[in-house]
Amino acid sequence: MQTTPTQAEVKEVFIVPRWAGAPHDDWYPWLGNQLRAVAAEDGIEYRIHTLTMPAWDLPIIGQAVEYLQQVLPPEKLNQDIILVGHSVGCLAILHYLANVSKANPAAKQVGGVLCVAGWFSVDSPWQDIQNWMDAPIDFEAARSLIPTDKMIVLLSDDDPYTSGYQDNERLWVERLHSQVSILPGRQHFSAQLDFDVRDAVRDLAGATSALAPT
Repeated sequence: MQTTPTQAEVKEVFIVPRWAGAPHDDWYPWLGNQLRAVAAEDGIEYRIHTLTMPAWDLPIIGQAVEYLQQVLPPEKLNQDIILVGHSVGCLAILHYLANVSKANPAAKQVGGVLCVAGWFSVDSPWQDIQNWMDAPIDFEAARSLIPTDKMIVLLSDDDPYTSGYQDNERLWVERLHSQVSILPGRQHFSAQLDFDVRDAVRDLAGATSALAPT
């Protein structure tokens, strides 16, 4: 008897770049290619959306949140959506989720959030970054849209912008119950490839092969 092939599960991956970052920068194109390359192995169809954030040379919180709400309106949130932030992109995601949660109590949880080189403070902030550092975030509201075990944070032990990575780690755990990994020698995760980033996304997507050797 002929069997019908199992249809791949679809996961929508939205990448919010770093300060002044664009879709072609850093590991963003590589990540998309890598996820597509392991899609058959994972049994998942990864649909990658690397966002062109508005005025991202000098990011403004309100504009970022408004844009994310246009791209991902509350009624479209579900467990098949994975949010990936890099640096300030992590804070943009948290502000967005907090706003959505407070304004839309019936909003569904996303599938997971990955924050790469995420920070709550930097060593030598200029005014535009200070604005992000000072802006309050309702962490409880943001956390309500993230499943308990689906908040992953990757930090480096030599990030040139946040030497106090231990404090950042503590805050990610306290504020958002995050699973934090401190990786050696990644600086600000600006390289063009990073397998830990790839496999964190696969983990959030529920890929059973994510921990298999490559």
